Amino acid sequence: MRFVNRAVGAASRRLGRPELLAAINSAARQAQQEALGISAVLAGTLRGSGTYVDVGANRGQVLAEAVRIAPQGDHVAFEPIPSVAAELARAFPDVDCRAKALGARAEIAEFCHFRQLDGWSGLRRRPEISDERGDPEYISVEVSTLDVEMSGLRPSVVKIDVEGAEVAVLEGARAVLSEVRPLVIFEHVYDATALYGAIRGAPWDLLSELGYEVFSATGDGPFSRDGFVRGNAIVNWLATPRSAGSG
Repeated sequence: MRFVNRAVGAASRRLGRPELLAAINSAARQAQQEALGISAVLAGTLRGSGTYVDVGANRGQVLAEAVRIAPQGDHVAFEPIPSVAAELARAFPDVDCRAKALGARAEIAEFCHFRQLDGWSGLRRRPEISDERGDPEYISVEVSTLDVEMSGLRPSVVKIDVEGAEVAVLEGARAVLSEVRPLVIFEHVYDATALYGAIRGAPWDLLSELGYEVFSATGDGPFSRDGFVRGNAIVNWLATPRSAGSG
């Protein structure tokens, strides 16, 4: 079955048909459903001119959808790898692309850049990626906070994909989340978050404290804390401001 998955995966990439792999692979099917859910959230929220903020934009896979949906929006993208940030700026000349990472506080930090797998790069090295597979280099990057960076902006949607550092990003966004109340799309896999010393359920705890409910990116939920912790198959999540009067 593994050989079949690899063969179909290669064919689906070559043909631009991700549904081929999704038809036989449950993880690929979940990823495709989450991607569709994220697109639906963007379409229902940005509506032509809403502001989208992409934290950990990589090469703009989700950013491209936001720009398509809201071409008049004041979009901001953060990408700490200098070469990828420069590529992003060239690809999206109307987006404010900032070559920095976000976290809980301003600092200069060491960043592990996997030159062969840059989507797995982060402020902590992912131990499952070998030197041979990832070709790592360690660079110094500027780290800021969303509260500082959003001065004068009112984002409608914030997307966070930072390979486990999402709790720190949320900590540095307390004012934005409390005052502006954007929707938050965030990637969360506990094994990656644990590299930063976070306890299980930490993103749910912080978001709940700030008055948010947590759903899957496909719309299931809201999840209790226990449900969030047990949601191992879910990678992308959606946090929405809790409505007045809800518990």
